[in-house]
Amino acid sequence: MNNTTQTSRKAVFNQLQQMFEEADGRGSTALQLHLKDVAYALGAQAAMVSEPDQMPEVINNLITEFGRGIQTVIQEITGNESKLDVAVYAVSSSQH
Repeated sequence: MNNTTQTSRKAVFNQLQQMFEEADGRGSTALQLHLKDVAYALGAQAAMVSEPDQMPEVINNLITEFGRGIQTVIQEITGNESKLDVAVYAVSSSQH
């Protein structure tokens, strides 16, 4: 990972952390809404940059990184390494 990527990831994390802390200060309902909004935004961004047939792979990559984040925090908090396997097996779409 190059320096620009690391800087970008850190900036994104810091911004999300600030938003998380602000939501946390308003209570658990605000925190849940914040996480839901972040999930929606990531899904929307993934859809904008992907072709429909790429979505299963894109979603799987997003979920894999989500799992890596959970593993990292669990290790930092508890000192225990954990393994979290995540995968997307199917994505379906319907048009109305």
